[in-house]
Amino acid sequence: TYPRDGLLHCHIAWHVALWALERGDEEIMWRIIDTDIKPGAGVSPPLNVLTDTTAILFRAAMADVDVAPERWQTLSDFAEENFPQPGLAFADVHAALAHAQAGNRDAVAKIIADAKGPAGDIVSTIARGFEAMTLENWGDANNHLTSAMADHARIGGSRAQRDLIEFALAWTLLQFGRKDQAQAVIAMHRPTTTPQNAVAGLYT
Repeated sequence: TYPRDGLLHCHIAWHVALWALERGDEEIMWRIIDTDIKPGAGVSPPLNVLTDTTAILFRAAMADVDVAPERWQTLSDFAEENFPQPGLAFADVHAALAHAQAGNRDAVAKIIADAKGPAGDIVSTIARGFEAMTLENWGDANNHLTSAMADHARIGGSRAQRDLIEFALAWTLLQFGRKDQAQAVIAMHRPTTTPQNAVAGLYT
């Protein structure tokens, strides 16, 4: 019953979409994304649209749900239009992920080089990790994301939002056969996660 023109409509919908993904209900997840979260779906602030759409798309991809490349390109374009200059850590981290997934390497490079503010260093580190993931440089991705683990609270956002980084690390570890380490990351940091719908292959 939260109004569609309410400031937090997009973000509340994001939580509902996460629950749908946790249950393995892709149909409801996509319906919520397309009607309540993605760019153009509502009137929520650009920060929520960027971060929530990026997070649910990548969470879905890690759970082995097919995400069309066009969705990433739309999101990358949205990030460049609304956050053209790095400086807001929480936006920059999600923009870097959207750009990396869309293959917009120039935009990722700009965030890595120009991230500023009290969390600029960790923004650059996480952005490098996301870029390495898309290039399948799993060792580099692991090094960057592991480096970010101890202090990623500095980018802002809630625990539920920052678990994107921890899932990304676990997913990266799986890509080069370190399943035990991936399971340890989730067990230590997200013990209440439904594992089979969080990172594909984690417990199979």
